[in-house]
Amino acid sequence: MKNKIKYLPANKQSGAAMLISIIFFLFISLAIISGLVSPSIREFKNANQNLNSKKSFFLSESGSEDASYRILKHKSVSANETITLDSNSVTTVITDLVNNIKQIVSHGDVFSFQRETKLTLKNGRNIIFKHGTQAGQGGFVFQNNSHVNGNLYSNGDIIGSNGAYITGNAYVAGNTGLISNMRIGYNGTGDAHAHTIMNSTVTGTLYCKNGSGNNNPCNTVESDPVARDMPVTDLDIATWENDAISGGTTYGNTIISSPTSLGPTEIVGNLTVNSLLTITGTIYVTGNIIINSTVKLDTSYGANSGILISDGYIIINNGVVFKNSGTSGSYILFLSKSICDVSMLSSPCNGNNAIQVGNTSTISIVSAQNGTVYFSNNAGVKKVVGNKILLKNNVGINYGGEMTNVDFTNELPDSWMIGSWGEQ
Repeated sequence: MKNKIKYLPANKQSGAAMLISIIFFLFISLAIISGLVSPSIREFKNANQNLNSKKSFFLSESGSEDASYRILKHKSVSANETITLDSNSVTTVITDLVNNIKQIVSHGDVFSFQRETKLTLKNGRNIIFKHGTQAGQGGFVFQNNSHVNGNLYSNGDIIGSNGAYITGNAYVAGNTGLISNMRIGYNGTGDAHAHTIMNSTVTGTLYCKNGSGNNNPCNTVESDPVARDMPVTDLDIATWENDAISGGTTYGNTIISSPTSLGPTEIVGNLTVNSLLTITGTIYVTGNIIINSTVKLDTSYGANSGILISDGYIIINNGVVFKNSGTSGSYILFLSKSICDVSMLSSPCNGNNAIQVGNTSTISIVSAQNGTVYFSNNAGVKKVVGNKILLKNNVGINYGGEMTNVDFTNELPDSWMIGSWGEQ
């Protein structure tokens, strides 16, 4: 008996193969689509989470900014504040810390994504000393073999004598600015920047429009340096004077003949320091200040700096020692408001400069923005600012760095500045 084999028609075989191919293609397509969609969904979810986190951060920032603005502008503010923005809330907690510091902690929450920032406000004023040595329109005068270790910026001319040098860069502002008879970048590398440079040796580049007698020709690609404002404003000085006056006024000349703590106070007269003076607050002297002994900051200053202001001249004699509060970053500012220059023989200058420095240390900052600062001996200072700065023969000054933010404490309780900021 013969076996009978049945064959499907050709069209039915093709249909089955087509169906299998479609199913296979469908599974492949779904796998590809799934592979593409899943990362997109994850990225969308991550982007949404990132957006909410950023919203929470900026919400937290808004809380701290609102609180600090209210404090800085002397507006009413509670120790705990809640602000609602875009249906989300931020809670701000204000805490009084030691040394007249306010801490503002701001907690933002957006769909359970939480960010927290902390900001501190300090009672005082912040002054930025952009340059270690800065002169005004009176310029900078170097006598024979005198020098500055560091950079120098001047709104007036820099005039040198035999052997005078600057180890860093030198800048003179304006289209009439002059550098003359100087060695710049001595024992190192330094550039000179002035409209006119004459009879000078520069290890770096001479950026000038005119020049003669130099070791290299002028490079004219740069514009003339611009005049820089002095770092201490009249408002700063008025605020500090008010701080001093708030502590009481002493009439008549004051002589420190035994260890004494002083400040805040106003002295209507002269101040002479012959023994240890500990500064406990801002000291404002309407006359002259003569320092023959040690001056130090009280430990309560912490990282803040202290101030002695004189309407007259300030003389810092040889052998004087300055000490900070014991905390790094605290300095003593000696500020003379006078226009005194040695050429002024009449009262109240009597042939003195606004500030005369015998020797001092990098704890000190000296500023005579209207008068002349005169260095009669080698000195180390943190910063020196003067309308005119004059160095005696063979005298060198060393200073502690370039840009410095110096915090000065205020005795008045309503003056605040930002001390620190950061995310928790």
